[in-house]
Amino acid sequence: MVHATPRGERLAERYLAVLGVRVLTVDYTLAEIAAKLVLVGLQDDVPDALSEVESVSDVVPITPEVAGLAGGLRLELRRVDPNASLADAVVLASARMRGAVLISGDPCFAGQRDVRAS
Repeated sequence: MVHATPRGERLAERYLAVLGVRVLTVDYTLAEIAAKLVLVGLQDDVPDALSEVESVSDVVPITPEVAGLAGGLRLELRRVDPNASLADAVVLASARMRGAVLISGDPCFAGQRDVRAS
């Protein structure tokens, strides 16, 4: 959703504009957003992009409990997709620890009970 893509617009309309929906962002994700923007030559946009994420979501930390759960989840996710990253496992673990539903189109989450396709 950082770039105003059609998919990003649909996600924003579906989740950010709905009353009563609480959006969570794992703190690590902020670094991923910054890295992606720098990679595509938009380093000047990093501060505004991160501020926007903070304004529309609650940024949550990676706790020891999340870290512990993520270790096993990465192994589980890699059974579905060998490219599943530790970051994928951390995001899923964070959602589970908070009783949240993860919204993602990443194939590594296929079949997970608490993941909804974006």
